[in-house]
Amino acid sequence: MSTTVPKIFGIGLSKTGTTSLAHALEILGYRTRDYPGITRYDPGDVSSVDTEVVNAHDALTDTPVPSFYRELDRAYPGSKFILTVRDREGWIRSCKKQFTEKLAAKQNDAHNRLFADLYGCTAFDEVKFVAGYERFVAGVLDHFRDRPDDLLVINVAAGEGWEKLCPFLGKAVPEIPFPKANVTQITWMNVGDIVAVARRAGQLTLRAYERRREAGPVGAMLNALRGGDTSAARRASQAADRLVSEGLRSLNAQIPVLSRESSAVPHDVRATWNHVWLVDALDGADAFLGADGEFTVNIALVQDGIPIYGVVYAPKSDTVYFARVGQGAFKAERGEPPRPLAGSGGAASAGRAVTERDTRASPAGSRALAVCRVAEGTSGRCGWSDTSQEWQIAAAHLVAANAGRLVHDGKSKLPLKYNKARLSDECVVVE
Repeated sequence: MSTTVPKIFGIGLSKTGTTSLAHALEILGYRTRDYPGITRYDPGDVSSVDTEVVNAHDALTDTPVPSFYRELDRAYPGSKFILTVRDREGWIRSCKKQFTEKLAAKQNDAHNRLFADLYGCTAFDEVKFVAGYERFVAGVLDHFRDRPDDLLVINVAAGEGWEKLCPFLGKAVPEIPFPKANVTQITWMNVGDIVAVARRAGQLTLRAYERRREAGPVGAMLNALRGGDTSAARRASQAADRLVSEGLRSLNAQIPVLSRESSAVPHDVRATWNHVWLVDALDGADAFLGADGEFTVNIALVQDGIPIYGVVYAPKSDTVYFARVGQGAFKAERGEPPRPLAGSGGAASAGRAVTERDTRASPAGSRALAVCRVAEGTSGRCGWSDTSQEWQIAAAHLVAANAGRLVHDGKSKLPLKYNKARLSDECVVVE
């Protein structure tokens, strides 16, 4: 393996922030490959690292890159090396959770040989892992001891980020936070758990809706004495919001929640968040108060301004739409198995003309539900010229985008971004 093109190699061991580093390098514009994997392992033989993968990328991180930092240094002169480190206790906890005997049994022989070479074992053993970690870090520091310009040591878990990485690479500091969240934990999150949270909240609002419908004239009089219809919707929204917030904290207590009921967080604080839940526990308050009942619970997980998980649940019809970035969009009705939404096809592309009526969504019902119906092809497009709140749109945005639809600002035509200084958009179009 030889080349004259320098690379960036992330040579920190697994569970030291390698995924966060890879994401940061992508933000800086580098073609990055995190965890290239390994199919053959011969100690000291750099050809154990896939040459085509290395040459196709500007930066590589995680296994097997750290095991071949000496060889890669010789093969790619002028390259930059980044050693991610982490406090011992945090690293041990993460390794113990992931590198189990069960995982080792699933790994190929090359991976297990690499681990045996690094740690003296293929599954987690605290004494051996700690010794291997310390031996590895000492070896890296010794190798680059006379070349401080070629090696950066960074502790992402301790809060280090752009202020160290960008000067090392000669890059300007981006205007978004350094990706310091537990990306692996978020990547492994089960969208079904988010659906379950939305269902519980939706059933709560449905019971409140049905009680109002069953109460009749006497109930309407009592409701008026308690503050009227608006107060009834607000009470239902607040109760459901508390239920959603509790459920999301049980999934990941580190991710903050922004919602219709709890949005008063200054932007200078929110700007430091890589991840945030956007929640609307009662989207379509007028529908909640009316006869059609087309209100929804919306939950989106946003990463650096972009939705990566989205759930929209309509309790009256017991219908849920959900999506995970890059993994399709789905719809499930009344407990039936989920079915994928049909890409960019649907009614509009199947021959039905898109009329002016299609472009005006009802102001009374859930805006998220209107977007999801475009996603599945029930309507050709929808849009609003008045203000839409981020928590109304974010979850459905991902559903529509994963189904091949465009969600954008109707004036600038740019894709919508989230967790902005102003948590709203003046003109939203879905087509």
